[in-house]
Amino acid sequence: MKHGCSSGSCGCGSSVPVSTFTRVVGGALVFVALAAVVMAVVGGCSEAPASKGPTPVNAAAAPKAAPPRTASQAAAEATAKAAGPAQAGGYPVSGPEGDQTRIEVGGLTMPKPVTWVWTVPSMQFRALQYAVPAEGVNSPAAELVFSVFPAGDGGPVDANLERWASQFRDGANAAASKRSESTVNGMKVSRIESVGDYMGMGAAAPRPGCMQLGAIVQAPGRNIFIKVVGPQATVESNRKAFEAMIAGMR
Repeated sequence: MKHGCSSGSCGCGSSVPVSTFTRVVGGALVFVALAAVVMAVVGGCSEAPASKGPTPVNAAAAPKAAPPRTASQAAAEATAKAAGPAQAGGYPVSGPEGDQTRIEVGGLTMPKPVTWVWTVPSMQFRALQYAVPAEGVNSPAAELVFSVFPAGDGGPVDANLERWASQFRDGANAAASKRSESTVNGMKVSRIESVGDYMGMGAAAPRPGCMQLGAIVQAPGRNIFIKVVGPQATVESNRKAFEAMIAGMR
């Protein structure tokens, strides 16, 4: 007598229980899904753009560094900056090079010793400046300065001479100053000479034992202010050279 398949557990086609089949199929689906995700991630990473690294510089297009300036070029530029047309009246001004026996400023030329050394003007309104070493004595250098103003600018001549005189003190009082006038090559020259404690512009304290020789030259259309100030021994040792400079103005 044949027995029928009961509970799906007989040998007809070797059937697998439903619960087992579900577990197997579910696990396979999960594995396939995970594999798809991994492949997508890997594929996405492989398609990422490769690093290009630093962008090469086109040597022809790169800006070129300016060539280094020589000392004379730097000095000449400093001269041009300090002695612009507004300060020097638009006239040529001596520099660190050229004829070291002549001074050119304010449209005038004049002689000078070669020992007077051009320096960069240290203040506004100074068109030209020199260091003046002592001659035959042991004393620090003095300072020779030139300023150029169109006629009418810079203030009246007498007021400027009074201001120069007031910078020299004799104790609590103003030092005595000598003044004179002359004519050089058709130009009126007003002179001043002072000795005492010098209180220059911006100075914190007066400098004792100083001297000045100053001159204001009234040239056509402009005034040239000239003044040498420093230790009395230094200025006195250069008196003859200063006098020759003024007398030789052209």
